[in-house]
Amino acid sequence: MATNKMIVGMTDKNTDITNVNTQKAPDFKFYTHHRNYWLNYLVIMYIFSGYGFSLFCITTDVWWLNLLGVCLLVHSLMWAAYFIHEFFHNNIFFRPSLNLAFGEIMLFLTGSCYSRFRDLAHHHIAHHIHRVDLSPFSPLSIVDFLRFLPKPVLKMIVFLELLYFPAVNLILRWMIALSPFLGQARRDECVRNTLLLLIRGSLFTALAICSPRAAILYFIAYICFLNITQFLECFQHTFPTFQIDDNIPKYSQEHEEANTYTIVLSRHWRWLDLLVFLNHNYHNAHHKLMTCPWYLLSKMDAEIYQVNSLQYISALKLFRNYFHFRYRIHRLLDGAGSVKQTEKGLDFNNFVGATGFSFMLLRTRFDWLNISSSKNSSTIFDSTP
Repeated sequence: MATNKMIVGMTDKNTDITNVNTQKAPDFKFYTHHRNYWLNYLVIMYIFSGYGFSLFCITTDVWWLNLLGVCLLVHSLMWAAYFIHEFFHNNIFFRPSLNLAFGEIMLFLTGSCYSRFRDLAHHHIAHHIHRVDLSPFSPLSIVDFLRFLPKPVLKMIVFLELLYFPAVNLILRWMIALSPFLGQARRDECVRNTLLLLIRGSLFTALAICSPRAAILYFIAYICFLNITQFLECFQHTFPTFQIDDNIPKYSQEHEEANTYTIVLSRHWRWLDLLVFLNHNYHNAHHKLMTCPWYLLSKMDAEIYQVNSLQYISALKLFRNYFHFRYRIHRLLDGAGSVKQTEKGLDFNNFVGATGFSFMLLRTRFDWLNISSSKNSSTIFDSTP
């Protein structure tokens, strides 16, 4: 990425971080060591019971129970995903073995189980340590991969994405699931992934046999779950991208702060962020102290950042950037766009968001994939945001 002081997502030590507007240093020791086990147990019980009850609801013939089941399934999957993130940081239990065990279970529920929990956690912590994004396509990008595909395939992917079907996310998930069979880097996971594919495939087949409607509703709920988690993740950073085993430059904490964003549903009703995102949206506070548990992130964020901090972005402002068809095409074919610093603050109009970056997706290089350059270099659509 080119360096430009006006582009927040492409700056390092020279970044002017007066736009961060921090207030004071909170008691980090308190936030690091605090554990509310009863609250954590309650959420874990909700995730399991909500997931189970949602399956019951979508297998009935009552329409309002079907609707309730879809909403409950989406929400329980979202919270399961955000708890995976907490397990990565050992923020739920002090015993790492418990975080690992429950993390594996949550990975299975969310369909992200085709990578080992330890590997996903290692890659996510590396993201924090190096202050960069990690990609299995680096030094190329997912844009290069998509443009490398035959044009009919690429057009089909773009068409599906325009219909808010997360085709790229699902393709990446299948690529990760099949990587042990296609390359050498994860060859030792062949048996593990074979068993997981058989178990999950059998369970979904059984659900479809029991109730074809339930299978369709489950699929709809899963697509909604991916879209909501994607929305939050694609706007959280404007970091440079590297491969996990690259020689990554050292980036400053100022770089991290200026290239991280906190997306809020409401500055006054913070309970909405808890209800929907389980406070996973307070990303600046999380990167300030990654050992702060989820239920304290809002409190710590309020202590650190002023109300007018420029790193805050209203979710309503980003809905257009995420859902508008021009932005969706640009995100796939031309990258994440940029955030510009102006006299009035940060300009997010050209911030279209990243594609394919998620803490639930493994960053090990696809050693079986050979793409040297962008084969389909011509733009197949007008993607100017």
